[in-house]
Amino acid sequence: MIMNYQHILMIIENKLEGKFGYIIEDIRKRIASGSTGGEISSMVGKYLKELKFSNPIAYSLLEGDIQLYIHECKKHGLDII
Repeated sequence: MIMNYQHILMIIENKLEGKFGYIIEDIRKRIASGSTGGEISSMVGKYLKELKFSNPIAYSLLEGDIQLYIHECKKHGLDII
């Protein structure tokens, strides 16, 4: 299975709905504001990676999925800093 920004959004919606709705909205905004797939993937990846510090609880619920997403980004030449 390929983990792209649409797939990670579906996973996050399922895991965080009712708990951290603002995270879902933040990701939707990033997806809507991007103009290319690479740009969107980078913005979403950076946001997810920063959850480790901004919301450790949400990050811990998504850690495996986030790591898989970032790994997929790297496979496509995107280095999430």
